[in-house]
Amino acid sequence: MVNIVGLGSKRDREAIELATRAGTFIPNVRRREQPPARMKAAWDLWKEKHSIVPRSHSSSYNCMGMVFGSRRTCVEPDSLGMILREDGFRKISISEAVLGDIVVYRDGSGGFAHVGLVLSKSADIELASWKVEVLSQWGADGEYFHEAYDVPHLLGKPQEYWTERRTL
Repeated sequence: MVNIVGLGSKRDREAIELATRAGTFIPNVRRREQPPARMKAAWDLWKEKHSIVPRSHSSSYNCMGMVFGSRRTCVEPDSLGMILREDGFRKISISEAVLGDIVVYRDGSGGFAHVGLVLSKSADIELASWKVEVLSQWGADGEYFHEAYDVPHLLGKPQEYWTERRTL
C-alpha cells in the first residue's frame, strides 16, 4: 500500500490521466522502480513465508494500480469505494466469483488494504469452503500468484468479492 500525500483531487505532475467510468479523476502517483537488489531481497523474504509464484518484480505500481491502472501507477486504497461505485461494480458472494473478478482485502479496522484479481476458484471439500487463487501486487515488492489468504499480514484479509460483469 502506498500513501499518496498531497494529491487530493488535484492532478499532480507525477499522476497519469486515470478516471472512473463516470469521469472522476482517480488520484494516483507514479513511482520509480526499486533497484534489482532490493527486489531480490523482497522476493527472498516473501518466498520463505508464503507459497507464491512471481509474475513480475516491478515496483512502479501498487495493487490498485495493477487492477485499475493497467500496471502504470499507484492508486490510494481510499479511492476504492469511489472506483467500485462509479465503475459499476457490484458485491458478489465467493461462490459467484470467477476469473477476472476482484477480491478486496480489509485491515483490522475495516479499511481497504489490498485488492487482487481472481484467477481460479475450487471447492475445498475437507474445509467446506472455497480455495481462491489470486494475482496481486504486494506494495512495491512485486506481483505474485498466491492463494487468497496467503498474503503478508499488512495486506489484510480477503473480505469481499466484486464484479463488473453484467447479467441478463
